[in-house]
Amino acid sequence: MAWKKLDRHELKRILIQNWMIHDGLWYNEVASRFGMGEASPMNVRICRKLGAIECARLMKMAGAPSPRNMVEYRELFELAADVFVPEFQTVQVEYQSNDTQVFRTVECFAHKAMEKTGLLPDYECGIFVRIEGWFDAMGLKYTRTPDLSRCLKFKGQDCIITVKFSFE
Repeated sequence: MAWKKLDRHELKRILIQNWMIHDGLWYNEVASRFGMGEASPMNVRICRKLGAIECARLMKMAGAPSPRNMVEYRELFELAADVFVPEFQTVQVEYQSNDTQVFRTVECFAHKAMEKTGLLPDYECGIFVRIEGWFDAMGLKYTRTPDLSRCLKFKGQDCIITVKFSFE
């Protein structure tokens, strides 16, 4: 039997597709059974835990210590983004100084999915909370603006998130 050898990008795509379908099915089931008042906060908690676990595993595999400055952080963040961020999540990332990172979400799969299902008014952003889980795993201190208790795009705003790190 002749099997096609899958390259790294094909493997990443199928793993992310599997994760996304699980995420969507799980979210829909919880929202259907318990309502968005339970599903959305539960999703936020799980996304943060997922981010911390996946980043800690990546750091261990790569032998990467906690970043001590923006250069080390940027290298680790970009590795994590390359491994974990799906191609269909379009985010522009800028490093504005030696302590500030700005995220501009152009295309958000979660916003689209929640809008399509009619659940967007009660959706709390789990996407960025997952990245905050990465920060937890890296042992970073930071401040983030703005408030993400509701989807920024739903509120009619551009999804622009600024993170200011405090490296010691």
